[in-house]
Amino acid sequence: MHNSANNELDCTYSGSFSNKMRENRSTDINQGQNKTNVSSLSGFNVYCVYDKFAATLREPNNPKSPIGTQDYIDSYRELIKFLDQLGYIFKFVKDDVIDKLKVLQSFIDKDKKSESHFDTIEKAIDYETEHNFIKTNPDNFTRTLLRLHRALIFIVEFLRSLIDRPLSESTTTIAIHCYETTLYHHHSFLVRQSVKMGFLLLPSRRQLDDIIFHGHKAELLDQYKTFIKIIQQIFDTIETLYAENNYLQLP
Repeated sequence: MHNSANNELDCTYSGSFSNKMRENRSTDINQGQNKTNVSSLSGFNVYCVYDKFAATLREPNNPKSPIGTQDYIDSYRELIKFLDQLGYIFKFVKDDVIDKLKVLQSFIDKDKKSESHFDTIEKAIDYETEHNFIKTNPDNFTRTLLRLHRALIFIVEFLRSLIDRPLSESTTTIAIHCYETTLYHHHSFLVRQSVKMGFLLLPSRRQLDDIIFHGHKAELLDQYKTFIKIIQQIFDTIETLYAENNYLQLP
């Protein structure tokens, strides 16, 4: 996992990414180009997922920006639609993520009826720590979020590697490497073997480029990297919170 102290890249979201993507989308429509829109067919909307992750950071210029819980949930829900494009093997991530998101959503929904304790991730962890809920309630917010947190770094490493790793490396090779450095350590032997075998069925890198960039990779690559930084900032902020409270190894 990444250490936030080593990540000094500017993670400020300027909005240029989604604006540029919308410009490209409008151009396609106006010119009447007959391009296959993989995103719309699948329900995955690349414009929407990027915007939602940016909105998660309440103070984008602050490396320790508060993270909106509802925004975090909504962002993850959009990301699930991307996982759907990776085939059945990513079901091992998707199903667990969906269950955990429902648990977090229940905290948000109940929170609306009283004083707000869960509107940001920081407040939620502080609240449960202060009231000792983490040890007494196995389905608490903090433990549930930790599972999503671990899955997020696997997803972001996979997305990053699709553009950073040599073109000679297959999607399968990339996925195995990302898995072994992230979620692998939290899975049993049987799960590890099943996941690695399943990676053999992943779409090609060219197919994933079509899903992510919709034919505009050259124009959007820099902005895509900014998007990766945004997710990394979110991950690093949560990682620091858990480390400061000695929660990273919660069962």
